[in-house]
Amino acid sequence: MAPIDGGLVLAKTLQGFGIDTIFTLHGGHLDSVLRAADSLGIRLIDTRHEQAAGLAAMGLAHATGKVGVALVTAGGGVTNVVSAAANALADGVPLVILGGAPPLNDVDALPANSGIDQLAVMAGVTKHSLRITHISLLAELVGRAFRIAKEGRPGPVYLDLPSDVLFDQIEEADVVFPNGAMRVAPAAPSRSAVLEVLSLLRGASRPVILAGGGVVRSGASNLLVEFVERTGIPVLTNNKSRGVIPTTSPLWGRGFSALGAAKARGHGEADVVVLLGARVGIYTGGRHNSVIPTSARVIQVDVEPEEMGRLHDVHLGITSDCREMLSALLDADDATWPDYSNWAASLTSPSERKRNAGSEADGVLTPGLVGAALASCLPADTVLVADGGETPSWLDAAATSDTAGQWFGHGYLGIMGEGMPLAIGAQIAYPDKRVVVWVGDGAVGFNFAEFDTMVRHNLPIVVVVNNDRQWTMSAHGQELLWGSTPRLAVDLRDTRYDIAASGFGAHAEYVEKLDELAPALERALASGMPACVNVATSAIEIAPVTRRFMRDAAQADSSVASSSAALTDSPSTSR
Repeated sequence: MAPIDGGLVLAKTLQGFGIDTIFTLHGGHLDSVLRAADSLGIRLIDTRHEQAAGLAAMGLAHATGKVGVALVTAGGGVTNVVSAAANALADGVPLVILGGAPPLNDVDALPANSGIDQLAVMAGVTKHSLRITHISLLAELVGRAFRIAKEGRPGPVYLDLPSDVLFDQIEEADVVFPNGAMRVAPAAPSRSAVLEVLSLLRGASRPVILAGGGVVRSGASNLLVEFVERTGIPVLTNNKSRGVIPTTSPLWGRGFSALGAAKARGHGEADVVVLLGARVGIYTGGRHNSVIPTSARVIQVDVEPEEMGRLHDVHLGITSDCREMLSALLDADDATWPDYSNWAASLTSPSERKRNAGSEADGVLTPGLVGAALASCLPADTVLVADGGETPSWLDAAATSDTAGQWFGHGYLGIMGEGMPLAIGAQIAYPDKRVVVWVGDGAVGFNFAEFDTMVRHNLPIVVVVNNDRQWTMSAHGQELLWGSTPRLAVDLRDTRYDIAASGFGAHAEYVEKLDELAPALERALASGMPACVNVATSAIEIAPVTRRFMRDAAQADSSVASSSAALTDSPSTSR
């Protein structure tokens, strides 16, 4: 066999793990990989920013459960992908991030795109990071990166790839390519643990399941639906698990905060809480305002034993894959269940869902009205990507999700601007589905140039901009703290995002009245092009999510200063 370079070794290894798409932005350090990937038929989606490449890879991984791959160049390319890596780490999304690096033989010589320790930069935002120092190690260590990214709690893995390793050559016969089909058997619960869970749930008066991303990652949605339909136990979800049970089900009760709302309406507290692949933190109310009652017996199921008991004592912790847990519960269940229908109804009240959707105020076009109208006029299987501070909550209040992977929302890191890149990954994963982004005018500015990426790669994503000319959650937070003045660093211009998007070649629509929205969306969807629908709104209503965050902040600390600090700790309150 003829010798091959490191780029081809890498590309063939990626192909062996089923990778058919790489998200990237060009840099000279990467040319051998780009040429090799192209020669093997691997699709290259080149974005306008490395952050977008990492987030798009994350979008594909979230949609498919496969490992997403981002390839970035040395120096600024690596530092630009840090937010995407941190996002994936916080939310347990499997990524392999390949970073170009200066040649090993130029160490300490300050060559192009150098001056920092890239491994040190990436170590704190990844599950594992490693520098590959010789071409003979390349295939083996890339294979190891995939296994680390995927197994246990998934997450991002970073590989530092010096350019002299990538351009070096080796006899192909000397390369041992890893077996991309290998998979580690998932952790399963013991028989005694399964029987104890069934006993605790059957003996409860108000049981509830808090389903998290672990349900999605294990492919357990169908088993969860079967289990709750058999038992009548209601399910609450978060942004990463929305759709694991259809949102039209009478057993779905929206977000974890529904526990607190039910108590406030006088329906009592949950007495047994199952944390099924869900982490305890901001989505459960944090340290001081947890929606999980202190008196409740908590059952926690997670692939990572280190997660057990975070912020709340656990009655029974079970290290298990969620699918294995649900399968074991279904197999062992052989008795009748109590009637939980009244309790389930208190968590899933249709009137509460309608209340959260917003209302019309003197003919003003509000984000709540737009979110509800948007949800009502899109195809049922539309993949929805929500980005911004208050903006996502208005769509979440009205939209339906029949399956997991149909909703993309903020996670623990809560970064703004992830919507358009996530949508790129989702559209690659679902080429036959419509992908629609609902984004605030603040958040859309971060990665606006990705309209260019969408146009060049023929990705017919529709971006609907909630243009209320401000960082709305921040503005409303200041209003709740200090009144209407002063407004500090929260105002934006009335920008014509539609015109700017058309400059990249996208279809453009501008909407000022509610009755213009549906026709504009219809034209945008029918265009078969990337599209920007710029909707001029007035955020006169403060979203319930903002009031809740501010109330929690105030309860955590009675001082205004501490309340402000607590506000910025939430995953989507910074803007």
